[in-house]
Order: sequence, then structure tokens, then C-alpha cells
Amino acid sequence: MAPKDEERRLAAVLFADVVGYSRLMAIDEETGLRARRRHREIARPLVESYRGRWIEERGDESLSVFPSALDAVNCALAIQQATASEADLSLRVGIDLGDVVFDGDEVYGDGVNVAARVRETAEPGTTHVTRRVVDSVKNQKHIDVRALGEHQLKNVSRPLLLFAISGTPGPPPRAYAARSQATPERERQVEIRSMAVLPLANLSREEQEEPFVAGMTESLIASLAKIGSLRIASLTSVMHYAGSRKPLPDIARELDVDGVIEGSVQREEDRIRVTVRLIDALTDRLRWSESYERHVRGVLALQSEIARSVAREIRLQLTPREEAALAGPLGRWFARVRRIGVPED
Repeated sequence: MAPKDEERRLAAVLFADVVGYSRLMAIDEETGLRARRRHREIARPLVESYRGRWIEERGDESLSVFPSALDAVNCALAIQQATASEADLSLRVGIDLGDVVFDGDEVYGDGVNVAARVRETAEPGTTHVTRRVVDSVKNQKHIDVRALGEHQLKNVSRPLLLFAISGTPGPPPRAYAARSQATPERERQVEIRSMAVLPLANLSREEQEEPFVAGMTESLIASLAKIGSLRIASLTSVMHYAGSRKPLPDIARELDVDGVIEGSVQREEDRIRVTVRLIDALTDRLRWSESYERHVRGVLALQSEIARSVAREIRLQLTPREEAALAGPLGRWFARVRRIGVPED
């Protein structure tokens, strides 16, 4: 029997990613990061306007779910239309309609896996879908469908008949379009002057990375604490929430803060990826999210960069002294972690 907080239902799953993202990062990191940022800036409001739920963003990828296949397809068409004129940004999208398990802020199930694999077959700037999706939208005159034949997808037991879709997106439901357009303005009106940084999750393969990840959490707290107009919950206060499944509004209420930062750290050899999200405690809405990819030798400056980004997002004006403090050397703790190869300065 599934846990009580899990819910299984039929949903349309949309996976999208930036074509050639690894190549862009290798040639020009700033161009790659800009493409990833524009993907989110363009796609997320469209997902919400078509009744979708933005579930996850990881690197250049995004995962969203919709109550119907038509909503997902219209959203995909709108996303491709909106990004067609973007320099250095081409997306590929995959959609499946399947059984999905909702567990808090996470989704998983066959539909999620299939959508991810379908996306991998798409060409730059195109959207591929499964037969289940086509059966749900085939009577829509504004959607063009082209059969692609059967494909054997990785980790999918049977070959699937795939289709490419194109056309002009249908209009989003009015209530959701209006709500999506109004959301940024409402969020800007929420004032955040106190914050808690929850222990960052370790997504690395090795358990011995735990001290390194704990140090990232500690240094991020220390960096944000340098902003005098922002009250930060202490490390001691947040540590017992590590791995907690308690709702974020409840955690924020217990810590008496306006906002919560959560995230994860993943290290692969000499590269590190840090993802952070700022959640509004009152509305439980995502205010800001970003992923940072660096060589391990760049982690010393990363916490200050994140702190400055948070300050900009919540519209805090940093004093010259605070700017100087955040620009200075950080966390000699990292330098003492010899295994990452960062020399002490």
C-alpha cells in the first residue's frame, strides 16, 4: 500500500532540455548558463498558463505535469514558438500520457520515464510524443501529427510508436493565463527579511561527500549572515530538519522566517553542481531557483555569488561594506578538505 501522502493518477508529462547544452558550456560557460536561464524564464510561465505544474529543473532540463494531454501539447507548441527566435537556445521536448505517482513535490512512475526517453529522440526545436498523447489530441485541427515509426527506448520494455507534433498553440485557459501573468507581481509584493537555509542534500555517489556538502550549507549560511538587513536562522536551528519531509511552511513557521532556501550538491570528479531554491514561506511558492556548475576550485566564491543573487531576488540593497564582505575570500573550511584539491590561500 502506498503511503498516505502519495497520490497516483493519470497525467501528461512534459520533459524539455536545451539542445547542445554540454557543448555550449564547454565553449562558453556564460552562453550555456544564459540558455538554461532563458529556458526557465520562457517555459515556466507558459507551463502555468496551460494548467501545468512545474515540478523540477535540473541543469538544462525541466519536468512538468499537466491534467490533460491537450494542455501539455499546446504548452509544448507555445514553448517552441516562443524560443524559435532565441539565439543559442533550441529545445527538444518529449510528452507521454501515463500513470504518475505524486509524492509531495516529486513525481515518478512509468509516464515520467517514458517522457524522458521520448525527449531524447527529438530533433532540435521539435516535440515528440507517444501514441497515447496523439490519441487524445488527434481531433484538434491546429495540431499537425507526423508518424515516426516504432522506437526501442532505453529502460522501456517494449517498442513505442512515436510522433512529431507541430502547429499553432491553442489559447491557454483564461483563468490560468490571468493567474500566471499576475503571479510575478504578487510575488514581488511579498517581503522577505528573514530566512532559513535547510541542509543541502548530497546527490553525489559517495557518502564521504557528506562533510563537503555540510560545509557548503554552513558557508552559505555564513555568507547570507553578512547581509545586515537579513536575519538568518542559525546552523544549529536548521540541522535537525535534514531529510525532513515536513511541509516547508511548517518549517518556516517553527523557525519564524519569511523564506526558506533548500537545494542540493552533486560532485562528479572535478566538477560540482549546486542547485538552490528560494521558497516563500507564506505562499509556499517558488520565488527563485538556480543551478551553478563549477570546477571544484571555484567553490570558494560560489557561496557569495549565491548570496548576492538571493539579495537581488528579494530586493535588498547591499551596502558597500556588505558587498566587500561578500567579495572577499570565503570558508577556509573548503581549503582544509584536501580531497577536493583546493589549495589554501
